Amino acid sequence: MAEMVASMSFMPWSIIIQFTSGLSNELDMKEKKVAFLVYEAMELLDMAGSQTAFYEGNQFVSGSYSLIVVGFNNEVVVSESGTQIKPDCSINSLGECHTLVIPGGKGARLDSFSEQGLQELRELIVRCERVVSICTGAFLLAKTGLPEETKIATHWAFAKDLKKQFPDLLVDDESIFIQDKKYWSSAGVTSCIDLTLRLIELDLGKVAAMHVAKHMVVYLKRSGSQQQYSEFLSLQAPKDERLVMILEWLKENLGENITVDKIAERANMSERQLYRVFIKETGITPAHYLEELRMEVASTLLVSSEKNIKAIALSVGYRSHDGFKRAFQRRYSISPLKYRQVFSSNEIH
Repeated sequence: MAEMVASMSFMPWSIIIQFTSGLSNELDMKEKKVAFLVYEAMELLDMAGSQTAFYEGNQFVSGSYSLIVVGFNNEVVVSESGTQIKPDCSINSLGECHTLVIPGGKGARLDSFSEQGLQELRELIVRCERVVSICTGAFLLAKTGLPEETKIATHWAFAKDLKKQFPDLLVDDESIFIQDKKYWSSAGVTSCIDLTLRLIELDLGKVAAMHVAKHMVVYLKRSGSQQQYSEFLSLQAPKDERLVMILEWLKENLGENITVDKIAERANMSERQLYRVFIKETGITPAHYLEELRMEVASTLLVSSEKNIKAIALSVGYRSHDGFKRAFQRRYSISPLKYRQVFSSNEIH
């Protein structure tokens, strides 16, 4: 495991995420069967994104998942984009199932499902430990009769319709994904990957989830809102547990007045020890690392939030706007204002 972690390359401009230094102690856990439901006019990406993430998790931890595609029958279905998909089996022939993934799509919003088909789906849901709806797959899941006041997320553009059709449900139109007991649900299309990464993290540990995110070149964790910015995947994987803890502390306290001696005190090290550990694990000094982290968060906020530049400077620990501007210019060879103008449509300065 140490060799696997050590092989992950470091990019000094990336944000550090929290993770454990090893995989779960239960890597000999029983293989989890994950079923992907297909039906006419489904959204292909809703299924493919989640399926690919689970597949990559299985590549990282062999034998963790068994993936299967199920349909209301054995016939080929055609997705919204025209792709034909042949189920491996039908719902009523699928026995044990750990996780059921219900993708969205135009078909989920139509009244084209027979009562027999919905009943078979209900019975399958009862047999599953986890049930996942992606995007407008929430409509199909809701048709099976969820418990009253179940929290469920869907694409913001269809949230009002879902609330209208199923007033007993608590529809969330802001979260990337949410959980309510055994039911997990996510917002639009690519959020299926966010949700699946979380499930992989729960099943296999944070290192596995980070590996999958890195391989898929996506964010490991996004903030709770569909409108908010996301934290980019860190490619650094320190082996020293003290450093893992201190990097997480830095991220959570970035707006504070942090100095190298405070970092050393927090890590219970001398400044000389701290310097050696940072050089060994990250290739740069603690001070350099802190500035890189601040710049990465600031650059993300500039292009994905409406905060003014002074507020962004404060949020990443700069008390002086001029000091922030100089540091940003030094790092990116461009001013914060110009960076925002070039890389986003925000007009708030």
